[in-house]
Amino acid sequence: MRRAMLAIGLCAAAPAAAETLRVEGVFPAQAREASFLPTIAVGPFAGPDGVELAEAIERRLATLGRDGLPHARLVPPSLRPDGLLTGRTDVQVADTDYTESRERCAEKKDGKCTRKEKYRVGCVRRAIAFRAELRLMRRTGGGMPYDVVRTRDDRHEWCEDSGFASDVAGMVHGMVESVAAEVRLDLAPHAESYTIRVQEGRDGLPTDVAAQFKAAVRLTKRDPAAACAGFAAIDRLVPDHGSTMFNLALCAEAAGRYAEAGDRYTRARLFAPRAAGEITKGLGRVGALAAGAQDVAAMRALPPVRGSGL
Repeated sequence: MRRAMLAIGLCAAAPAAAETLRVEGVFPAQAREASFLPTIAVGPFAGPDGVELAEAIERRLATLGRDGLPHARLVPPSLRPDGLLTGRTDVQVADTDYTESRERCAEKKDGKCTRKEKYRVGCVRRAIAFRAELRLMRRTGGGMPYDVVRTRDDRHEWCEDSGFASDVAGMVHGMVESVAAEVRLDLAPHAESYTIRVQEGRDGLPTDVAAQFKAAVRLTKRDPAAACAGFAAIDRLVPDHGSTMFNLALCAEAAGRYAEAGDRYTRARLFAPRAAGEITKGLGRVGALAAGAQDVAAMRALPPVRGSGL
């Protein structure tokens, strides 16, 4: 799996979204220490739906490696894995009765309602809460590099004259699958492909340079590499222009130059205050992408798993 790189110039035949740049990158496991264990196994899960959650997690962990990224090897608990994942689940269902007011026609004349009356109907408000406690115990050296609680909840209402009772089993099943998907992201790096919209503000640019900026923005639709070169040329003409600085930060992020991207996003905060929210997101992304690239390189340097019948 290559490190995060700009899709620009590499997949010219693929359609590009308007005014955006596409980024392909690797994000680290949320539990980075746990992700470095050579082998892991899924042990017993207690509580209602515990077996279903364990099976859902194991099913997702079994797909690790399909994206080409290094990862912990999933093995049976009997093979003495380096880490054993166990847990406990709990489900709470609470129904609350209440009433709602309705109105209906009590009298009619010539086909028109002349008097209405109010009445009340019985209703139910159902709350479903799912809780999963998850712990990954290290076999040697002790400690738990992964110890979290994941929760999901949902609410549904229905009345005797409208709606329908919620399917508890079906809703809990969806919660189990959602938690299992999150656990997979917790325990191994993952690749993502996403698009970020470029900044289009031209305030502060001379007329001729503003025209160049507009042309560069349009180039993102068909030639992102040329667009990034255009933003770089504009930066040389008019340094520290907020939108240009943000777009160059995004270009660096997409090219895998995370230190440069972080520096440019930080500088863009001074000159593009209106984009503060997007700049904060960008800084968060490049920090995570840098960690993901570092973790993948470190995992590839580890000796291959041997023995235990693997």
